[in-house]
Amino acid sequence: MTEQNKNPLVLVPESTARIMKRMNGSNERKTDDLIYCHLYGVIGDWYLSEISENLEKAYGFKIINSESAWEMDPWLTNCCEWGEVCIKTLQNLVNQKFIKEKDIRFLITRDLFWEPTKFSEININQTSLYYPGTTDRSLSY
Repeated sequence: MTEQNKNPLVLVPESTARIMKRMNGSNERKTDDLIYCHLYGVIGDWYLSEISENLEKAYGFKIINSESAWEMDPWLTNCCEWGEVCIKTLQNLVNQKFIKEKDIRFLITRDLFWEPTKFSEININQTSLYYPGTTDRSLSY
């Protein structure tokens, strides 16, 4: 395993991106879509099924659910839906806000042991990283 693959703070290493489907612009999602990469943090989960050619954007299911006291709206909006994910922006938040400024709100990490899994087989109601607050994961999708 390369150094990049071993580091969970590298959100989508090239080796993972190589196996992912390329984004095709279709908004049609099915429960049998393969999820190639799982990112998670104290504010939510990202299940990535496709990636752009330049590796800066991905498409997948995202559950972002931060408490209002965390004041995350300037960076990430609460949602529970399929949509585009800006990998470049997430990586910059990890690098600048978490690593450099030590702000735990921006701890976003890659599941190093994730294997491609059909979306229908994922329990999206289960929190990946527990925060001792009152985070509500009952958003509709």
